[in-house]
Amino acid sequence: MTDSVQRRCSRCILPEKYIGISFDSEGVCNFCREYHPVHRNLGKDALSRLLHSRTRGGPYDCVVPLSGGKDSTFILHCIVRNLGLSPIALSYDSGFQTEFARENVRNACNRLGVPLIVVQAPGESQTRLLREWIQLSAKVGELYGPCGGNCEAILRTASIEAARRHRAPFVIWGSSALESKDYASYINRGKRLPGRAARRLAHTASRLNSLANDWSKARRIPKMLYSHLGYHAVAYDLASISQRVNLGFPPRYALRPRYVPPFTDTDPQFVHFFDYVPWDSITGIKVLEDELNWRHPDGRESRFDCLVHCLGNHQHVGAYGISADGANYCNFIREGRMDREAAMRGESAVVGSIDDEVQELLERVGLKGHSIP
Repeated sequence: MTDSVQRRCSRCILPEKYIGISFDSEGVCNFCREYHPVHRNLGKDALSRLLHSRTRGGPYDCVVPLSGGKDSTFILHCIVRNLGLSPIALSYDSGFQTEFARENVRNACNRLGVPLIVVQAPGESQTRLLREWIQLSAKVGELYGPCGGNCEAILRTASIEAARRHRAPFVIWGSSALESKDYASYINRGKRLPGRAARRLAHTASRLNSLANDWSKARRIPKMLYSHLGYHAVAYDLASISQRVNLGFPPRYALRPRYVPPFTDTDPQFVHFFDYVPWDSITGIKVLEDELNWRHPDGRESRFDCLVHCLGNHQHVGAYGISADGANYCNFIREGRMDREAAMRGESAVVGSIDDEVQELLERVGLKGHSIP
């Protein structure tokens, strides 16, 4: 997949194809002009006070989910070297981790002296999930739902179970708000948000209202129904339930195949690390490289840990003219954590590798010759 020549924002790298974009006389996009910081960092001292506020019941202060990417590795380093805590790391090996990620996990734990729990996907369950999910996406004409199937649900559930088993009071959650697909969970933290049922009802009402105003959208109804009732949708749900049961999910989560368990406030308490400590991608990565032998592919410092990530980038380029990674780079530019030239180099590397990565993934799940919507 090659990046066609197109106008881009003079401050970030969003292209003119991006939905809702406009440029002022200096070529700066409206997203840059209207940008506000995602959240205020509360500070390392506040994090230290919180993590020292509860007495551990076992040998570990907290559980740190570890993917091998820069964010989670930085968190583990900070928890041990800067805060002086004793964590236990947890990694989920779906079978689609990159070798870079596996080596980074091992190196970080070895050099920091941190014990590691590795949760393995049962048999070929992750391959079956991905195969059905890709075929479901082809039927509805877009990547349906979250990439990777159960990965987020598994990581949260396994972290909770590990914390309870080892009587650790905290789980330190890793993804940066700037790279989160759900900014609202960070922007609105502390505010009262509508319940899940209310949000679902509002979403359904919005769709019905949209349909009433434009009956041409009725052609989407069969695809909407297929996403829940079609052959590949049912096969995906059954594979998801089977995987969750084999991994020991509680019944209330095992029988809800597309549900991601919520963050818990107690027993254990989930702590969003990047609400407290900022991530400096330049000096931070150098520390990881020097002290933990952390490595990454050439030109790819983010989102290289999972082979499935390329699918989201593929769709994002087709729909918006920029990869999902590139859109994240724009947030880093706006926060003053990345310069535009570095972002363009990163975007070029991502876009240039997408086609090969997608074909490799399709072949791996037994769908060689298929296409991605």
